[in-house]
Amino acid sequence: MRTLDREELKRFESFLNSPYFNTRSHVVKLFNVIKKYAPGFEDKALDKEEVWKKISPGKEYNYGIFKNIIYDITKLAERFLEIEEFSSNEHQRMKNLLIKLGDKHLENIFMNKYNSYDKNYLRSSKFYNEYFGEQYELMRRKFVMQAYDIRLRSKNISVQLAELLVFDFIAKFSNNFNNVYIEETELNETPENNFIKVFSSAVFSNTELEEYLEVLSNGSDKNFKIINIFFKLMRSYLNPHSIEFYYDFKNSLFENDKYISESAMRGLYASLGSALDNCDDVINVNKNRELYEIIYHLAEKNIFLSEDGKAIPSLYTLAVKTAGYLKEKQFIERLIRDYLPNIDPDLRNNFRIFSLAYLHYSCNEFEKSLEYSNKINIDSFQMKYFLRNLQIIISFEKDDYEMFQYLSDSHRHFLSKNKSVSERYKESNLKFLNYTNSLFKLREAKDKTESFLLKNTLQADAVVNKQWLLEKLNNLGLND
Repeated sequence: MRTLDREELKRFESFLNSPYFNTRSHVVKLFNVIKKYAPGFEDKALDKEEVWKKISPGKEYNYGIFKNIIYDITKLAERFLEIEEFSSNEHQRMKNLLIKLGDKHLENIFMNKYNSYDKNYLRSSKFYNEYFGEQYELMRRKFVMQAYDIRLRSKNISVQLAELLVFDFIAKFSNNFNNVYIEETELNETPENNFIKVFSSAVFSNTELEEYLEVLSNGSDKNFKIINIFFKLMRSYLNPHSIEFYYDFKNSLFENDKYISESAMRGLYASLGSALDNCDDVINVNKNRELYEIIYHLAEKNIFLSEDGKAIPSLYTLAVKTAGYLKEKQFIERLIRDYLPNIDPDLRNNFRIFSLAYLHYSCNEFEKSLEYSNKINIDSFQMKYFLRNLQIIISFEKDDYEMFQYLSDSHRHFLSKNKSVSERYKESNLKFLNYTNSLFKLREAKDKTESFLLKNTLQADAVVNKQWLLEKLNNLGLND
């Protein structure tokens, strides 16, 4: 009851009073007693025996009967939530109606409803997660209807059904592949076999299919334009050695995002970020700048927040960190102003401190940045990991080698102890520590040969905070 707003409570009361859904008068009595205590339902008058006196005046309290009344209203509340969801889901309502019309062999009404829905909704709607699957389900009902009246037959309907099955598979498989990638790279979880990787390579590395899909996507059928985005996503995952595959996916997404709903866009932008992270063509891309562009687009398209209006903690921290390293002060201020209030209240203070640490860093206020970075008291691996790297960077900015040594030893221990960190992430971070140590030594030795060798090695290497390392190396002025 506490989760229902005022309007929902009114509808629930009407629901309980409808004899079609409820014939138990004791449930209505119970609701009439407790509804006045909404929305908190915390008044002492809600004690079971006190409520019993109001719904069964003059009768001795009976725990067994009262427990059954509570059970009944609970089941009706569950049924109410089902009806609420059903009422708001136009596609599911139409699907159920078409099924019943088919069962009743009302072919003419069926076709009238189907054609109207197809024209006014399906063809005009943007892609969402069940877009192709729901089209398939409705068209399959139409296919079944044809068995009873050959005059209703549509040309090539079996081909259209097959296309929708393929489209639905490619879209859902590609979306899920992002989760596969995260499990392996960020959560350090590996499958028992390589079936998914072998299968993916067999399907999405097919040159003939890729070329034919490219031709079809240049036509007027938006379905091929949509599915080509997901195909390029998989191509990007499968070809991490060339940044061109990532750019191909990115360009296809940006050019055709008008066909994609906001909810689906969030998933595709997440996949775009993962495809960038997966790419090891480190010479031809500034990953920090690319990632910032992705995050900036999320904000510009008003899809930075989740569908329920909440800020996703992992995305928020990534956005702050990325903007901080690029010294994008104004964007961090925008994140604090527009999105920090949408963080869970229990987390908000720590996220404010985290944001201020990077905000001060972006302003080259290193002491204040360190001060805030040491105030975090949350057990979040991502946040700790980001802040440890920030502190190490600040130690170099302050030319404090003693501080760096302490932080470096601590960070090495932190990485080795954390079993959830993949070997790839560990290696990248350990390289960052080694490169930073080399920068300290070069700052003292001013060895041009060593600087030249270090720059060549660094440019070709996959390492966290690479752009910062290159910038600091260039600032030493030994490669001029």
